[in-house]
Amino acid sequence: MKNIYRKNLDLYFETITDFKHSANRLNKVLLNDVEKYKTESSVYSSMTALVIGDWTGPTENGWKLPFHTGIDKITEKENYPVEINNLLSREFCLAFSQCYEALEKFLKDCVDSKIKNDAEYKKRIGFNENYSRKELKGGDNIYKLIKKAGGKRLINYSKNNNNNFKFKEIFTIFSEVRHCVTHNKGFLEVSKIPNDKYYKNLFEFLFNKNKLEGKTILIEFDIKLLNKSLIYLSEFGFQIYKILSEEDNYEWEIK
Repeated sequence: MKNIYRKNLDLYFETITDFKHSANRLNKVLLNDVEKYKTESSVYSSMTALVIGDWTGPTENGWKLPFHTGIDKITEKENYPVEINNLLSREFCLAFSQCYEALEKFLKDCVDSKIKNDAEYKKRIGFNENYSRKELKGGDNIYKLIKKAGGKRLINYSKNNNNNFKFKEIFTIFSEVRHCVTHNKGFLEVSKIPNDKYYKNLFEFLFNKNKLEGKTILIEFDIKLLNKSLIYLSEFGFQIYKILSEEDNYEWEIK
């Protein structure tokens, strides 16, 4: 019998792979560029200014009159390595955020697949005959629906796995990191991570360039951390796929 969750998993893995591929190339190209400007004879200086126009201001023969906003940025040779490392960290944060969004989409796709193929489950989670996938919400809401679909098996796998990863806790940490990247330029309020020894240890294991200290931290990534994080996102998705498949008696192994 065809596994109704397999297509969802493949699409999710394709997204992860695409971001891994692009990020590794970006990292290599930019770090190689840094090396070019480490010699004494090399010259580097770059400036960007923000110049805009006033939509409701005067024009010159219909053309807008641009003006300098007073905001600009300059990078000199001695600061270039720091600038590139900061740029890569920012881009890798965004890549992680996009892959987390792909994880939520995968979870919604799986719940949607189960709703369409399991009338009892659909009734149990409170959807009627007019159900639409648009009703599915992310974050804790989608995890609760996954938990109901996974039943005791999900609880058991969360308590007993090779990495000692508690599924709800790791999902919460992924979600909070994504949220701070998307909505707060990567600044994480430490209080957003529950004040619990397991949560703290898990966060600092998953994002080992970052320590939960003080009130606010700036999430930092390098290529090694990004690749590790994307693998954990992938493996979390695979566990959900495996659990749902076993619950519904589908073949789940990838051969």
